Amino acid sequence: MLMTVSSPALTNESLTASDCCQQSDAQHTSLIELPAEAIQQLKIDAGFGWGIFSGTIYNGNEHYHVKQLVVSMTPIHDHHQTHMHANMSHEAKQHQINLELAPMTKGALSMPLTGDDVHVHDFKWEIIRVMGYQVR
Repeated sequence: MLMTVSSPALTNESLTASDCCQQSDAQHTSLIELPAEAIQQLKIDAGFGWGIFSGTIYNGNEHYHVKQLVVSMTPIHDHHQTHMHANMSHEAKQHQINLELAPMTKGALSMPLTGDDVHVHDFKWEIIRVMGYQVR
């Protein structure tokens, strides 16, 4: 799955050697499943259209960098779709969305749908798991 994240614009400050080292160290940090309290601090405004699940996400956590979302998506078929595409799945599918979302920042989600899901106009979706790492 492909996911695009928009980050806040950089200020005129240049990166120092220690900034680069901190970024490098963060890339090698072991991922953990974020606790429920941290997941509750995420604000996601997303939906479906033109074969893409897209929207915005705000990481309201001060102490967690978000690296991955696992989303469960269950197709919602109206009567017309069910008649036209009787062989479409009605089962929930899990999708992994990789991202880089630092504490207290907002980003953009964009995940193209594949297979039969491209023809579904709406889904019931929920976050199953959020992976990331704790920052100092």
